Amino acid sequence: MALDAREKFLSVMRMNPGEYTPEVQVPKVEFGYWAGTVRAWFEQGLEVREPVPEDYSDGIAVMANRNIGKDMEKAGDRNVQPVFGLDPYLTKFPVDYSPMFEEEIIEKTDTHVLYRDAYGVLCKNDVSMGSLPMELESPVKDWNSWNEYKEYYHPSTIEKRLPPGWDGIAERLEERDFPIRLGGTVGGFLGFPRQIMGVTGYLIALYDQPDMIHDMCDTFLHFLLRYYDRILRDVKVDCILIWEDMAGKQGSLISPDHFREFLTPRYKQMVGFALESGVDIILTDSDGYVEDLVPLIAETGVTGMYPFERAAGNDLLRIRKGFPEFQVLGGFDKRVLFSSGGKQAIDGELEIVKQLLQKGRYIPHLDHFASPDCTWENFSYYREKLNCIIDNFNERKG
Repeated sequence: MALDAREKFLSVMRMNPGEYTPEVQVPKVEFGYWAGTVRAWFEQGLEVREPVPEDYSDGIAVMANRNIGKDMEKAGDRNVQPVFGLDPYLTKFPVDYSPMFEEEIIEKTDTHVLYRDAYGVLCKNDVSMGSLPMELESPVKDWNSWNEYKEYYHPSTIEKRLPPGWDGIAERLEERDFPIRLGGTVGGFLGFPRQIMGVTGYLIALYDQPDMIHDMCDTFLHFLLRYYDRILRDVKVDCILIWEDMAGKQGSLISPDHFREFLTPRYKQMVGFALESGVDIILTDSDGYVEDLVPLIAETGVTGMYPFERAAGNDLLRIRKGFPEFQVLGGFDKRVLFSSGGKQAIDGELEIVKQLLQKGRYIPHLDHFASPDCTWENFSYYREKLNCIIDNFNERKG
């Protein structure tokens, strides 16, 4: 029984742990690639089917999913996916969490650009915009600035946030063959206040102005519930994503107590809303070391997480043992695909993949975007071997 990419995704997310029935098929997917990676691979033997857009700096992501509409999202890959017959990854439904400010370039030189983004954050970046920006000034600093800022999240703004050609988009997505997630960058209850206050300002405010952080979380939650409800009236999505990026290599940015105080109540309300709306898959997205966060996240009713960066120390077998029903996506250590890696190291990581697949509720792919350090030769070896492993599971030989 052949399933399309959407059906495969749902079959794995909803399977009973370890039970590979005929209705379960693991999709072959990747998270995505940096533009610089694809360009490097062209030099190493990847056939050029479609050039990377010239205005994409090397640090811009080339997504491994289907685009819902032109100019709504980052470019989708047209080069790597066909080589290995990969399924499209989770497509982000186009949303806008910003106050919808006009971006403003304040200064541009031969080396850098100074600009204010759609959130009102003053940023500095290299002139090619090829790296993470340096945030120089945040729009929210105290209660006064927050009270002014939150007016931009009035329910009256929601219709303006729907993508152009709404009716046509909704109709076209009814018969789609790829999975969609509702939620993206900044769409979380740590992610949002951090975005508008800066990391340092946010962390200090947890202690000095907790009532303001609670108000931010509640304001954003109520905004999201209205926004998502409007979208879900016309479009059936496959999962809801709570985006946080709440950890670094040393672990969580906030303590367990702060998680339970500021995030847990909002997560539970979002989970309740999702289930009432017919969405039973609720994921979180965070880089960094997240093993200490998984128990906190799981107890809210959130069902899974990605991409599980291995360089941060995450042990997926340990996570799976402790949380057999938690949905896991990603987690393949891309460092073994660097030029210093080799087939033996790749094979070792693939053995971990086999063990995780046996447990179920797992979709394997790299633990983030493929970086330029990954060679085309090593990536090809990894992907071909992984495809064979997935085929064996789908044919009930795993």
